[in-house]
Amino acid sequence: MKESLDFSFELHAHQGRARFALLQVTLGFALGGGLILLGLVAMSIVSIVGRKLFSMPVRGDMELMEVGASVAIAAFLPLCELRGTHIKVDALTGWLPQGIRTGLDGIAHVLCCAVAWILAWRTSLQMVDNHAFGDATTLLSIPLWIPLMLIVPSLVLLGMCALARAYEVLGLGGRS
Repeated sequence: MKESLDFSFELHAHQGRARFALLQVTLGFALGGGLILLGLVAMSIVSIVGRKLFSMPVRGDMELMEVGASVAIAAFLPLCELRGTHIKVDALTGWLPQGIRTGLDGIAHVLCCAVAWILAWRTSLQMVDNHAFGDATTLLSIPLWIPLMLIVPSLVLLGMCALARAYEVLGLGGRS
C-alpha cells in the first residue's frame, strides 16, 4: 500500500494553534539538526583534505562527528513523529480492519510518547552524573553532559509530538 506523503508545512484547516505551534518548534529543531549536520560535513571535508594534502586532519574529528550526529539525529525525531513519517511495519496488521489498525496506531503513538519521556528522564539523570563526575571525550575533553543536555529537549519534544499524533489518530480532538 503506497501512502502519499504531504511535505507542505502550511496550517491545514483541521489543525489548531497548538498543533501549528508544535509544528513550528519541531521545524526549528529539525533545521538546527540540519545545520549541525552541514557543519559536520564541512568539518569532515576539511579533515579529509587536510589529512591527504597536508598530513594535518582536524584533531578529534571523529569525536566531533559522534557528538554532533547524536544531537542532530535526536533533533530530527520530533518532526518525523509529528508528520507521521516514521517507518511503520504493517505487514502483520495489513489484513485487519481499518478501525483496529487505527487503534493500534494510536497505542503505538502513546507508547512512543512514554518511551521518549522515559529516555528524556534517564538521559537527564545521565547528564547530571556525567557533570558530577566530570566525564569527557578522550581527545578534545568535551564534557559529555553538554551533548546530553542538548538531546533531552528533543526527547521531550518527541514525546509531545507522539502524544499529539495519538490524539489526532484516535480522533480525540474533533474537527474545528
